[in-house]
Amino acid sequence: MTTTLLPLAYGYVRDDLLDDHDPGSSEDRLREIAGSLGYELGTVFHEPAPQNVTLPPAFVDLVQECRRAAAHAVITLRGHMSQMAVCRMVLLSILDVRAGAAVHEVTA
Repeated sequence: MTTTLLPLAYGYVRDDLLDDHDPGSSEDRLREIAGSLGYELGTVFHEPAPQNVTLPPAFVDLVQECRRAAAHAVITLRGHMSQMAVCRMVLLSILDVRAGAAVHEVTA
């Protein structure tokens, strides 16, 4: 029996935007979506409420981990890369250029 390994994806959520404030349910949803897109979901990076920093700290960790593991996909909930000190397009560009990762924004 041969087992096929799915490509790795990471998750990214902002805890201040979670409706139910239950990180476990958002992670379960991302895991389900990752599977339907043909990925194995690794770590989900949780960002606290946005602060006035150039790049959000969990986002920086996400980029570094994508580079380290050669993961080329990030799955996030719609709007979780918006309304921060850095605009959404800059965040998407950083993931693309520095980690070669594409972002899949999905509804909760």
